[in-house]
Amino acid sequence: MMDDGAEPERTPRDERMLRRRADILRVAARLFAESGYERTTLEVIADELGLSKPTLYYYVKNKEDVLAQILEGVIQNIAADVETAITPDQSPEEQLYHVIRIHTRRICDYPAGRVLILYESHLVTERRPEIFALRKQYRERIEQIVEHGIARGIFHVADAKLATLAILGALNWVARWYLPNGRLTPDEIGEHFARILIGGLINPATVTPSDA
Repeated sequence: MMDDGAEPERTPRDERMLRRRADILRVAARLFAESGYERTTLEVIADELGLSKPTLYYYVKNKEDVLAQILEGVIQNIAADVETAITPDQSPEEQLYHVIRIHTRRICDYPAGRVLILYESHLVTERRPEIFALRKQYRERIEQIVEHGIARGIFHVADAKLATLAILGALNWVARWYLPNGRLTPDEIGEHFARILIGGLINPATVTPSDA
């Protein structure tokens, strides 16, 4: 007997629909990254997939819905990977190390990571609050780690929220210059950023006007 709280088993039709939706988002992300969000129409996406426009509308409401689903997937994947990697027994610097490595790896996942950074501002309908809520929840999780490090005397910064925003700003900007065929892999970039950003929290430089 099925547990009332269990999710219903997926049918072959459900699986096909999920695969088709994933294909749509994958192709749309590539087209957004290569041609730009404004220049990529639903007709272009449908043609690339060999679908009719009515068939495409069966899976998405409009172009903004496509973008929202791509962004939602990226943020959810980052947050899920982080929660899997960090454990309560790890020190704050260990937890933050995992966050930085995972975030960098995901944000370098071309083209979806690039789409997240370049086109989030194009969300103007009811889906925008949902995306912002996901980002806020993820940001607050990182802020908790920084606060824990400050409380334990490991991180020597005065403002955990500002430090968190600085970390996320640095990591998100990677998507603007990262090249899949570039000199460094995502893991190598993540390693460099982890050393720089965590080091800055542990031993922040003191700069006075006379030194500037």
